[in-house]
Amino acid sequence: MDHAVVRSWSREFSDALIPLTASQLMRQHLEAVRSILPFDAAQVLVFDRSDDLHRQMAQIGYPGDVARALAEDFTQNWPSPVWYPVDADDDLPTSISAERNVAGSFRRSDIYNGFLAPAGFRDGITLELKHRGRYVGLANFSSRTEGFYDTARRRTSAALATLLAHAISATAHELEAVPTSAHAAVVQRSGALSPMAGRQMAETVTQPGFLEAIAPVFDAPAGEVAFLWTSGRAWYRVVVRRHADEQDSAGHSVTVIEREVPAPYGLTLTEVRVLTRLISCGTNEAIAESMEVGVRTVHTHISNILGKLDCTRRGQATGRAVRNALYRPEGTPETSLVHLLG
Repeated sequence: MDHAVVRSWSREFSDALIPLTASQLMRQHLEAVRSILPFDAAQVLVFDRSDDLHRQMAQIGYPGDVARALAEDFTQNWPSPVWYPVDADDDLPTSISAERNVAGSFRRSDIYNGFLAPAGFRDGITLELKHRGRYVGLANFSSRTEGFYDTARRRTSAALATLLAHAISATAHELEAVPTSAHAAVVQRSGALSPMAGRQMAETVTQPGFLEAIAPVFDAPAGEVAFLWTSGRAWYRVVVRRHADEQDSAGHSVTVIEREVPAPYGLTLTEVRVLTRLISCGTNEAIAESMEVGVRTVHTHISNILGKLDCTRRGQATGRAVRNALYRPEGTPETSLVHLLG
């Protein structure tokens, strides 16, 4: 095995500065793997702890029905033992050709005889992926050549398992943090949108002004920002996450998670706009200028806000607004997330 090649490939995980979705990036990594561990088809599955299902992150070369069978049917029994190695003391990943052909072996399974063999695959290997001792997914590799995954290639695959686990660990953690009932999306700095596996697409990301509003998050430290968003009569509580992830060291993507909520504290949209400016502008005059209304109108709104928030002073109201994210960013400097969170 060429360890220099492995080290070079490992560096790609931290040097990948091109804005790609996690799926696209993993597909590139699989293409790089091909020069180290040849295959005719490959698939990486990430484990979603929120519902105990495996989700395909990327695949190359498998027909659609075979990829689905490996992702859905094959994984139902994992991590229960499914291999019967010839040598009980062999601790390398087991390939189909290195397995004893006995009752219950993979070669006699419905997955192999109903999907892999008819598609022309004769050998294969499955890698259990663990990151810092934590199970994060599986990688499947298949070859059309009988006996292809010999001891040398199995040893190579064991070394690659650590790198693949590292590559998908951030996605595994993100899926765990987002309930399957949530609406979510991955947003690229370029404005490209993609859904999160197993979640409904977030609606806010396609609404006017939203992408401009979250632009400052791409350059913020890793962490999350929460705020309110409105569309028509609907209110949304939005969380935008910026990741400390080697695959995204240049801050090219964030995850947007939303849920529809009632109007907080019974506030109107105008009152939220005033409260947003109360955080950053301070004086009634500055708020009035920003909203192009009279100072007396602002005073009336602030009185109503204090009553609804059960506060007696402006400072109490702004403190509660910051703690509970009772603000809505807009396309003006004083309502940007930079000013609100700075």
